[in-house]
Amino acid sequence: MDDDRIDRLSEGQRECLRMVLRHMSSKEIGRALGISRHTVDQRLRLAMQTLQAANRVDAARALAAHEGTQTYQPSVHQPPHIAPAPAEPPAAASRTREASGDGGLRRFGWMVAITAAAAVFLAAAFIGLNALSDFTK
Repeated sequence: MDDDRIDRLSEGQRECLRMVLRHMSSKEIGRALGISRHTVDQRLRLAMQTLQAANRVDAARALAAHEGTQTYQPSVHQPPHIAPAPAEPPAAASRTREASGDGGLRRFGWMVAITAAAAVFLAAAFIGLNALSDFTK
């Protein structure tokens, strides 16, 4: 890119392009700068025209190359508003059903209860159908 073109960018356009390079959407950029997403889109459109870039990412890369900013992107993006995961889970959460010793027994109890309920339902349906057939004779 021509240095003259990059020098013609306003500071607002430069800020928006730097945030595009951090994979931020227009809405996120607007929130960070205290402006509307429409203003962000307008700044990016004008920057793309000034730099004769095909898209906003190309324009952001051109600015980064001019400023000497590293354009390497990590393979996993962690937004700044998400706290890192704790080193180890809390003591209460680390205990599983199998470790407590009653997981298998509880599961077996549910299986027996569901089977018994299904048997009662089928018996009631059979008795009802049998009574209906006797009634229609």
